[in-house]
Amino acid sequence: MKGLRTWRWGVTPTYNGFAFEERVRGWQLIHFLIDNGWAERGATCCISGQTTELRLHSENYYAPEGYVLNHSIHMALHRRFKQPDAWRRIVERYAVTGDEWFARLSLVAEDVAGQLRVKHGPQIADIFNRAPIPAGVTIPHHQVYREPQAYVSGFNSVS
Repeated sequence: MKGLRTWRWGVTPTYNGFAFEERVRGWQLIHFLIDNGWAERGATCCISGQTTELRLHSENYYAPEGYVLNHSIHMALHRRFKQPDAWRRIVERYAVTGDEWFARLSLVAEDVAGQLRVKHGPQIADIFNRAPIPAGVTIPHHQVYREPQAYVSGFNSVS
């Protein structure tokens, strides 16, 4: 069994109300499922059909699913709050009915994470306790991302 991947990039901003740590954990879980053959990763962008520079995208980091997107579409999606015209052009180009998941995305940032916690309780954030893994498989909890402690007793540990 393959373990959880290690995040090797910088800190990402909050997205849809999901803090950086939650986003990394969601990324870890999706890749854990894929890496061990319990989930499939698509080979084409689900919006454009492109097969190059593919990335996984989540709108809900409490769910173990992701959309496969071409890198440029992925970046435009994340920037849609500040650069809505670029996102509108993508939607106009690729949406057929307007009911596609990407065509229904808000152009105004929303606290999806907060809404999910209100609806389902705070335990929804513990994605590894709800992970859809085969019986008998143990999640390597020691590999779950935890943000490094930057503060000790309310004071910055670096003077």
